[in-house]
Amino acid sequence: MPQFLGEYQVPVDEKGRIFVPAELRRKLPPEAADTLVVIRGFDRCLIAYPLHVWEETSSKMMRLPQTDRNARMLIRGMLSQAGEARLDKQGRAAIPRKLLERVGIADQVIVIGALDKLELWNPDDWNRFMSEADVSMEEVAQNFDL
Repeated sequence: MPQFLGEYQVPVDEKGRIFVPAELRRKLPPEAADTLVVIRGFDRCLIAYPLHVWEETSSKMMRLPQTDRNARMLIRGMLSQAGEARLDKQGRAAIPRKLLERVGIADQVIVIGALDKLELWNPDDWNRFMSEADVSMEEVAQNFDL
């Protein structure tokens, strides 16, 4: 499976479309059908799953116990404003306006490759997150076998 890597700052146009960098578009396999499913993520960012990865992820979410209040809260919080964003011929994807507003993305967005998905960040939030990560990344890494 292709992995998305890197950080890109791209504009957001008046219609809420972002330009997905060519380096990332080239990694989309045919089974993604040039479609991203964009949901609310963690740490005040959006997650953009290629369609085929989303299908796997949503299957996991469907197995969450609907009788569990936390599972329902997670599903509702992440999916209530979600939407599909099909890439046009120029490599732009229209992100639902409510999602952009929820995380404070206006005229610029940071797109990062996060292995099997993309994350979309408000530039100020991304810089703040990276400043915190710079301080604690080595300490956190000790908890994982990489």
